[in-house]
Amino acid sequence: MNDKQIRLLATGGILSAAIFLLTAFVRIPIPAGYLHLGDAGVFLAAMLLPAGWAALCAGVGSALADLIGFPAYAPVTFLIKALTALTFGLLWRRLPGKLRYLAFLAVLIIPLGYFFFELVLYRNFAWADLPLNLLQAAVGAGLALAIDRTSKGRFRI
Repeated sequence: MNDKQIRLLATGGILSAAIFLLTAFVRIPIPAGYLHLGDAGVFLAAMLLPAGWAALCAGVGSALADLIGFPAYAPVTFLIKALTALTFGLLWRRLPGKLRYLAFLAVLIIPLGYFFFELVLYRNFAWADLPLNLLQAAVGAGLALAIDRTSKGRFRI
């Protein structure tokens, strides 16, 4: 393994662990439940790592967190968060200048993915979680953007 591969592997492991911890243990109470900061880790991973690595980190970290409290959601969470990180990462790197902010449309993958999964499980009750999931993803994306802008791109791999 060369130096770059070792850095990617180490950074990916650290980001997976951070996503797990931010999802499983950092909870912000709101009237409809709580928010976690794991989605910020998903978007940060997509900003810092190549898209495939980011997808793997996001999927693994998020799914592991679901295994603690919501094990039935773990496989779906893996797919949704991996697809979000992959889509965001590819767009973030390929769009020029200010158009790169269109990458944040990947935020919609999270609430829509869970909506369609919950539609199968709960039918019409799936609508109840849609606003909270959208808020969750938007807060995560906003926090990741704030961290990226504050760092001025110094943490690139």
